[in-house]
Amino acid sequence: MVINIKLTTVATLICAATVSCNGCKDILGCESSYKFQLDCRVSPNKDTISRGDTVWIQISSPVVFTDQISGEQIDYSNASNLGTDIGFQKLISSAPVQVANAVSDFNFVLRTGIEINSSNPEGDKNYLINEVSNKYVFNLGIIAKDTGTFRFFLSSSVNVEQSGKPCPKADFDIIMVQTNQHYYLYPGMDSVSTASSNYLFYVKQ
Repeated sequence: MVINIKLTTVATLICAATVSCNGCKDILGCESSYKFQLDCRVSPNKDTISRGDTVWIQISSPVVFTDQISGEQIDYSNASNLGTDIGFQKLISSAPVQVANAVSDFNFVLRTGIEINSSNPEGDKNYLINEVSNKYVFNLGIIAKDTGTFRFFLSSSVNVEQSGKPCPKADFDIIMVQTNQHYYLYPGMDSVSTASSNYLFYVKQ
């Protein structure tokens, strides 16, 4: 399915991938009391790859985080529902901006993590992040099957709770670090903060 997007709204749609619901209450009235950053990296970090190449989306973070609200160090091990929805899009046209769901343009190799059902299987893949040796670890390879300009983005993880501890909950913003995100490949990206989970790349023949 092709999606038409006004150029002025591209930045808004992209930034939405990193919005979390800090302070939201669940149906039990439990607030998300912590706000953490979960770092993500992409390898190889190239703006152009060839069809058949693999791009790795990687998370490896100690379970002790700095709470962005209080500044305190918090041990948030044993999270039971820490995960992310990864959206995939292909740029069809730059004027006007048109994108299409692009899950079918890739094969996937999951080395660490757990795949769960997606409500939009054509547009995104959903995963839980594993805890391994006191770290949260995720390692997903995506193998390009088609040529073109592509974008993927990782959603934040909100209302995360620890096993056996429904409160307090935590929100995790997943942010690309030490990674060139190649915003110049996509129209309307100039105003987007680099503190996001967006990644853009071109696939050649």
